[in-house]
Amino acid sequence: MGVLLLAAIYVYMTYFTTPTSPTLTSSDSGSIAASQNLLVTLQNLHTIKLDNSIFSDPSFQSLTDFGVTLPQGTYGRRNPFEPLAGGAAGGGSVQVQLPATKK
Repeated sequence: MGVLLLAAIYVYMTYFTTPTSPTLTSSDSGSIAASQNLLVTLQNLHTIKLDNSIFSDPSFQSLTDFGVTLPQGTYGRRNPFEPLAGGAAGGGSVQVQLPATKK
C-alpha cells in the first residue's frame, strides 16, 4: 500500500506539475555595475604612493620599543583538547607557570 502511494506521488510530481523557476536569480545590470565599481576601486589602489620619509624622522627614531621577549620554553599542552589527568573534565585544578617579566 505504501509503495503504491509513493509511486503515485512520484508520477504526479514528475509528469503533472510544472517546473518552478529557480529562487535565486541575478540581474545582469546589477552585477555589471558592481564589477565596474570593483575594477575602478582596484585601479585607484594602484595609484597610492607611500611616503617613507617618516622612518628617517628624528621623532620616529627616538621611539622606544617596550616589547617583552619571552624566554625559550614549553608552554601549554601538546593536545589542549585531551582530558586533564587525575579527574573529570572541568573538575580538576590546573597550575600554569608564566614566564617572569622585566620591570
